[in-house]
Amino acid sequence: MIPYDKRSGKIWYNGELVDWSDVKVHVLSHGLHYASCVFEGERVYDGSIFKLEEHTSRLFYSAKRMGFEIPYSEDEINKASNQIINIQKVENGYVRPVVWRGSEMMAISAQKTKIHVAIATWEWGSYFDPKLKVEGIKLNISNWRRPAPNTIPWDTKASGLYMICTLSKHEAEKQGYTDSLMLDHEDNVAEATGANIFFKDKNGELHTPIPDSFFRWDNKTNCH
Repeated sequence: MIPYDKRSGKIWYNGELVDWSDVKVHVLSHGLHYASCVFEGERVYDGSIFKLEEHTSRLFYSAKRMGFEIPYSEDEINKASNQIINIQKVENGYVRPVVWRGSEMMAISAQKTKIHVAIATWEWGSYFDPKLKVEGIKLNISNWRRPAPNTIPWDTKASGLYMICTLSKHEAEKQGYTDSLMLDHEDNVAEATGANIFFKDKNGELHTPIPDSFFRWDNKTNCH
């Protein structure tokens, strides 16, 4: 697989189309050190971004909850997202809008940092190996719990919330599992590291945990 910093084409970066390899983030960016960063993960099917407007609304909601304002309108982000998938000729893939605080301040307080926005896209198939759709995946139970809702802005898609997902996923893979089942702070079933959990009962009805302490895809937008 080609490393993501070695790919070709363009990335929409702060309102401009920049060569993929020329997009740079300073090592002292606040978003890197203090996780003041939000993002979205959007699927492209047959050249169209699935529920683009809803995803963008969720991005703006996350930014607001994290205390910063995106310096573009939702319409501008939607147009930029469609522009970049057309330029990159992505038919069935993924779009990653990301928003973060810059390097003007390096401390807990970051009121005067510039807010950066980038949108990248690439071809990307199924999240899990397609054959696992038939065989099924193996889950362990993570040692980490989704934090209590009064400890974090749990209803945002913020980068810092994914740290325990990475730890859980890595541990599961070391143990020979595909992914990890995460419980909430009360030991209820919450989600997997990068996917929601649905159960089918003997009558064929679907059930899913109440998202009161973890971020389910349809919390705000009814989108995956």
